[in-house]
Amino acid sequence: MYGMVNKFISTTVINRYSEQDWKDINQPLEDYESSFIEMQPYSDDVTFNLVGACVTHLNVDAATFLRQMGEDWVKETSQGSYRSMYALVSGGAFEFLSNLNNMHQVISAQLKELVPPSFLCTKNDDDSITIHYYSTRDGLEPFVEGLLLGVCNYFNEPATITFVEAKTEDTPFSTFRINFV
Repeated sequence: MYGMVNKFISTTVINRYSEQDWKDINQPLEDYESSFIEMQPYSDDVTFNLVGACVTHLNVDAATFLRQMGEDWVKETSQGSYRSMYALVSGGAFEFLSNLNNMHQVISAQLKELVPPSFLCTKNDDDSITIHYYSTRDGLEPFVEGLLLGVCNYFNEPATITFVEAKTEDTPFSTFRINFV
């Protein structure tokens, strides 16, 4: 993953827990976070090890922390570096999610080694949304769940996100469902 994701982990720790918690996590890593270059790719192991250090220190399960990161990622990027991309979408969560692949394609032009996930979104008869999430990375479904909730919150469309099914050898995608409340 790119350094921007690794640097972002501190944002979630500081916003959700405390700045002292981040200092406690980062100190034994010898200020690990400041060594990341945002636009440089790093091994996924680096990211997962950093998440592991956070969940151990914070005494939370990885799924909870990854969900929090997903929600916070949308909040931060929609107000920061990717604000203009969010502003291009006026049709709400479904339109935004339906255009994630296009957004990742634009970002990939700048980040040559980016290996983004892809999403197939379908609006159901009951106005819920089914999302098929394709990724070469395993274990990030809780992060995606947080992202989906964050997108719904951004568009002021309260929703519940349900993780329906994980990818298997026979099914190359994980499935989520968004029900608006």
